[in-house]
Amino acid sequence: MINSIVRLLSLVGLGLATLLACEEDSSIAIESKVALDKTTTSGKIGDVITANVTLKGSDVQKLVVTKSINGVPAPDFSVEIPLTAGNDSYPFSQMILAGDEEGTLVYTFSGFNGSGALIDASDLAVSVRLSGVPLLTRYDWRLAQQITGGDNTLTDAMRDNVYRLNADYSWQYDWGASGPTNFEDLNQYCAWKIIGNESQVDSIYLIKFGFLAATPTLEGYKVTKLEGEDLWLETTMDLSWLGLSAETPVIEKYIGIAKSSDFTPYRGANPADYSWGNCTPGAY
Repeated sequence: MINSIVRLLSLVGLGLATLLACEEDSSIAIESKVALDKTTTSGKIGDVITANVTLKGSDVQKLVVTKSINGVPAPDFSVEIPLTAGNDSYPFSQMILAGDEEGTLVYTFSGFNGSGALIDASDLAVSVRLSGVPLLTRYDWRLAQQITGGDNTLTDAMRDNVYRLNADYSWQYDWGASGPTNFEDLNQYCAWKIIGNESQVDSIYLIKFGFLAATPTLEGYKVTKLEGEDLWLETTMDLSWLGLSAETPVIEKYIGIAKSSDFTPYRGANPADYSWGNCTPGAY
């Protein structure tokens, strides 16, 4: 009797295992009606991403692409890809825009039948690498190296110098606990501007007012590297009064650091006392 029960339970267990295996195989065999040649890609602002969409079967009559950042739909983005009879493969391309770096960027490809019902959907997740202006405004920039005419001219007092380039094109400067060097405390720090475009910054101009001056001074720097947390700037200075060239090359390296509440413009002084020039960020 016991042996019969054991054999019965074994048969039931085998039947359940076979049923589960069939269900698992069945789910694996189901193909997506809207298939992409990739599910992830990457790029920086200004790059064009591409994907190829393949429709499986004839159920899909309309293909719509939507965009979201951190799960929030982009309100002004919706693309319908025109479908052609006899063609089941469609190319998609889209430029990565400023603002796409603010979160997880996803393009969703949704297939609908002739009645407007959703048949299937697939996602393309895009990893956006920061570049250009968004990278400049993401971090504070601390001076890490200064080479003047081939010589290392970075002093210990300069190692806590930090720039902040704000998104509204205002510019702030914290000379750190070591205090100002090279008469930094005699300037009103005003604004910054770029030469290039949002995604490719070729040069930066820092705009400031000299002591009690009403006319701004624009100091230009060539951007030789802007990648990750590295910013390299190059300019020339007239150091002929020191026996050097009138166009002595100066190379400065800055390291991107997380923005902190410890950042203090005009550290040790009252910022309200530095307003003798009419500063209009974004207008230079």
